[in-house]
Amino acid sequence: MKILFACLVCTTILFAESPTTATLSHHVVRVVAPAYPWLARKGRMQGETTTELRVGADGLVKTTNVTMAHPIFRDYVQSALKQWIFESDSQPFTQIVTVRFVLEDCHDVHSTNPDAYKETTVSADLPRLLEVKSCADIMVTTTD
Repeated sequence: MKILFACLVCTTILFAESPTTATLSHHVVRVVAPAYPWLARKGRMQGETTTELRVGADGLVKTTNVTMAHPIFRDYVQSALKQWIFESDSQPFTQIVTVRFVLEDCHDVHSTNPDAYKETTVSADLPRLLEVKSCADIMVTTTD
């Protein structure tokens, strides 16, 4: 019984001193989406990143820790997510955010708008997921 009580006390102290992990969705007041890196698009690279945000009680992102990302996406994601603002909460919390970079085949769009590859669209299931989509450049090959 004493061991059970000691474990309960230790657990309570640990959770009281550390930020809570976001089990419920926190409301995002300001979202900044990362750009699709030009070199990644040119190289036809797609990928998914995972970032841990430490958010203060004031709703501002205090730190970002990219836990999974190809290096070409890392700085873009980190720079954008640092600018997010959440609704103020009574205590700090941690939010995990996944950002997916997806290239689409937009050959039909290219025929009407040759600059379509420059455009990027973003869809989201906030605060957990952002999907950044862009058109792949047209590849032209010639045969002799």
